[in-house]
This record gives sequence, C-alpha cells and structure tokens, in this order.
Amino acid sequence: MKFHRSSHSVFQCIYHLVWTTKYRKRVLTEPHEREFCEYSIKRAAEEFGMWIHEIEVDEDHVHMQIEIPPQRSVGSAVRILKSVSARWGFRRFPYLKKKLWAGEMWADGYFVRTIGDEVTAAIVKRYISEHADKGLEPAQRELFPIKEEPKKRRKLSRSR
Repeated sequence: MKFHRSSHSVFQCIYHLVWTTKYRKRVLTEPHEREFCEYSIKRAAEEFGMWIHEIEVDEDHVHMQIEIPPQRSVGSAVRILKSVSARWGFRRFPYLKKKLWAGEMWADGYFVRTIGDEVTAAIVKRYISEHADKGLEPAQRELFPIKEEPKKRRKLSRSR
C-alpha cells in the first residue's frame, strides 16, 4: 500500500469499517440493490477524497477497508458514506423505505478498527522504546541541531 501526501502531511490511515442496516433488517435482498449500494459508497468516497481498498455489501450490513485522510475524522467519513448511500438508494429504490419502519437505511452506530501494513502495535511500541534510549543519531543531529541557550547578560546597576 502506498502513502498519500497532502500539503502538510504524508499519511496512510487505513480502517476496517462495519455498519448495519436499521434494525439489522435484511433490506438489500436483491443483488442489484447491493451492487448499487456498493457503487454509491465508492462514488461518495472518491468525491470526498477517501480510498476504498475492499468492500462487501450484504443484505444487512457493509464491511470495508478504507483509507481516510487525517484531515477528516472517521465519524464524519462514516456519516458522509451512510447519508449519500441512503439518499441515492431511496431515490433509486423507493420501495426500500417501506421495508424500514423509520425510513432510515442505516443504524446509528458503526464499528471501526485501525489496520496496519505489516506494522503491528508491538513493533511500534518497540521502536518508540528503543528510539528513546538511543538519543539523537548523527543524521538527526544535523536535522535537529541542539542549540545552546544564550548566556544571560548581567544587568549593570547604576549608582546614583
């Protein structure tokens, strides 16, 4: 997987997201409904600067592996994907609203977990703990030179 760049960051923020239909009802029973839902989620992600690596839309839930830029919270990303897919889904298949009591496609909550690219939590912990013990390496000293504090000047007292 590759890194992405923005004006002030280089990042790779990958998440496993899961959310369910309202009341966990099996609403998306037809293949063309699931395909359209998948299409709408992918399109919304692309429009809002997110990258979907894998997605599976089932009758009552959605699983995906998605990359979200650090400028956007996971909560706002989920809100965008759910709202766009529900709006487009109800517009394309108006009969879906009748299958749901409140006329909402998705449940309020979601599951999220971060995903590393062969970099586990244990590897990061070990790197940080070992890095702190070593101090600045020669290359780091050049990048981050240690500045000596200027000597304080003594104030001369005036005698009157």
